[in-house]
Amino acid sequence: MAVTAAALAGGTASSSAGTLGGTKAEAARLSAQIDAAAQHIAAVMAQLYEAKAKLAATDAALAQANGMLGAANQRFANAKGQLANQAVDAYVHGGSLSVVQQLADSKGADLPVRNHYASLAAGEDKAVADALIAARQDLGSKQASLQRLEADRRATVASLAAEQAALLKADASMRALLARVNGELAALVAADQARRDAAARRGARPGGTWDCIRALESGDNYSAPGGGAYQFLDSTWHAMGYSGTASDAPPAEQDAAAVRLQQQAGWDQWTTAKRCGR
Repeated sequence: MAVTAAALAGGTASSSAGTLGGTKAEAARLSAQIDAAAQHIAAVMAQLYEAKAKLAATDAALAQANGMLGAANQRFANAKGQLANQAVDAYVHGGSLSVVQQLADSKGADLPVRNHYASLAAGEDKAVADALIAARQDLGSKQASLQRLEADRRATVASLAAEQAALLKADASMRALLARVNGELAALVAADQARRDAAARRGARPGGTWDCIRALESGDNYSAPGGGAYQFLDSTWHAMGYSGTASDAPPAEQDAAAVRLQQQAGWDQWTTAKRCGR
């Protein structure tokens, strides 16, 4: 038998059956990629949802810290005012006769005494002010920490959102490609079925040279071992897009394959063709 797979190396890929098989494989590959991409997109969306929830919690905590810091600043301002008022009141009214007498007799010449008295009188308020300063500093540190955390989480959300957008764009592109491939596949299937239907309607076997070749190759036996009526090698049969072995295929399919092979590669695919006048 002279039919070889090498003879189909150039032409089979463009045949309808070969293209049909390749398009089916491409559609299956794209479907698998889309499924994998969908799982990746779902995972990124879950991460993005979690990151947004954490950012919202951080924003709420930062807003609360800002409010607390504002209140602490107000209390500190009030305490400073109270401290100043207390110092003036102590300077004017006093509470210790000896110190007041010193102030009365000094005629303004002993300012250090006045300051000392005012400091003693306002000592309690100053302690409160010191506590407020410490609290304000602690709130300021907390605010700064929350601001850094907020910036980090905003960056994470932005990165995940960008990744999600890129994945969705790629997914849309693959789905569009799959739709086109499926369209091509449907057209190929329809064309292949039309060819099969036409061959079935014709019903007659190829005659003339084909009768001679079948007789010499297999005794005109479509079930002949080794490749059916035309003795196709399995490698050639598979290269043409068929499965199994030629002897298992219907006669009409073997006839169509032989005619197509001859059109693509010539009569030299059968050594018996010369004995049949080819």
